[in-house]
Amino acid sequence: MLDAINDLDNSIPLIIDLDGTFIHTDSLYENLIDALFHSTGRLLRVVPKLIAGRARIKQSLAKVRPLDPANLPYRTEILELIRAARAAARRVYLVSAADQQIAESVGRHLGLFDGAKGSDGEVNLKGSNKLAWLRDTFPHGFIYAGDSAADLPIWYASKLAVLVGNGGRFAHRLRETGVPVATVGEEQHDSLRDWLAEFRLHQWSKNLLIFVPLVLGNIGGDTAAILKTAAAFFIVGLVASGTYVINDLADLKADRSHATKRFRAIAAGRIGVGEGLVASLLLIVVGFGFAVALNAAFAAALGCYLIVTLVYSFRLKRVALFDVAALAVLFTLRIGMGIFLNDLPVSPWILSFSAFFFFSMALAKRHVELMRAESQGNTRKIAGRGYMTSDWPLTLAFGVASALCSMIVMLLFVVEQGHLTGGYRHPGWLFAMPTCILLWTSRIWLLSHRRELDDDPVVFAIKDPPSYALGGVMLAALLLAV
Repeated sequence: MLDAINDLDNSIPLIIDLDGTFIHTDSLYENLIDALFHSTGRLLRVVPKLIAGRARIKQSLAKVRPLDPANLPYRTEILELIRAARAAARRVYLVSAADQQIAESVGRHLGLFDGAKGSDGEVNLKGSNKLAWLRDTFPHGFIYAGDSAADLPIWYASKLAVLVGNGGRFAHRLRETGVPVATVGEEQHDSLRDWLAEFRLHQWSKNLLIFVPLVLGNIGGDTAAILKTAAAFFIVGLVASGTYVINDLADLKADRSHATKRFRAIAAGRIGVGEGLVASLLLIVVGFGFAVALNAAFAAALGCYLIVTLVYSFRLKRVALFDVAALAVLFTLRIGMGIFLNDLPVSPWILSFSAFFFFSMALAKRHVELMRAESQGNTRKIAGRGYMTSDWPLTLAFGVASALCSMIVMLLFVVEQGHLTGGYRHPGWLFAMPTCILLWTSRIWLLSHRRELDDDPVVFAIKDPPSYALGGVMLAALLLAV
């Protein structure tokens, strides 16, 4: 590919498109999502301008929330191409349908371009509009790197068509018309694996909490209740998957600077932010449709779950302690859904236990992040969070204290429900439950402080044999007590 470019006189400039070519994603949707989650008020004030044409939309969004060029997923092969062209004394220009402000900010950030041109609020610099500008500016010809069907008229007029990624599908058509062609990068398609990973199917295990009221309410043998709760499990899974995508969109900047989260499909650009938003809304709408059909009280609880999730994604996840409190509420709401779905009495013991237990587990996740950041020499605020690395003694203290509170609440539940009210025939077995909870939470916090815990205790528990063993003991104790 470099040979094809080097064969042309170096007075012919190399023109680089931005969206889908130089970056894996589309700056318009990146800008929209960024403004939606982080400048919602300002975005609402410019809504009337968003119907004035695509160029005006881009300009308005760029003013509402300037896009951070350091946070874009650049193609390394295009960076290498640009550097090679500059080393050969060839001029390189960034010419994009993105707004001029975005084009200029990318140019300034990288310092690799001789100039940057974008849409100006009146003219959307795409397709024929871009071609007209290129012909006026470079009358002696140009090399053009693009990726989409909109670039076809520009490729036809270029000295060399550089087809990037999915643009390779146009190679045969261009060669038939005599246009010299060079290809860069592999075609990029969002795979089923990427979507399944984005939907966090392994996190559906958290939704098993809606079965807890059935077990503790001694109606585990009711086939109708089991089937109804199983349906609710999948419904909550659909909505939860939609909210996980929304959370990733809200946390895009932080994820791209994270050691492991930057490889997630949306953060890496394998799934576009626009596609992610559509998929999340579809999952949530379908899930609520099924929820309303199943049970009105359950649907109302699911609505509360969604509201808390959105407040968390938009704001609370960046506020220390309120973020983990919101996560504890979300876990507790899952138990509440099982209660409302099966019209069971509300147990203050179980809800209190859930609140303390999951507050502790959420803090364990934050504690891991703080400990790892400190070990990497980061002394600043954690990206996208409200915590400083120096906060780790507090997350440790709060988390362990909350874990102990959950154990005490479970112990009180065993005494009150098992012995005083006579709800179980052999209540002595129930004392194994607070014992197992004490052992498991202590193990979680020990591993967390050693930095040996995965970011999420739930993910850890799924693949941890001792966790299965303790869970089995608790289940056996409950069955023996009935």
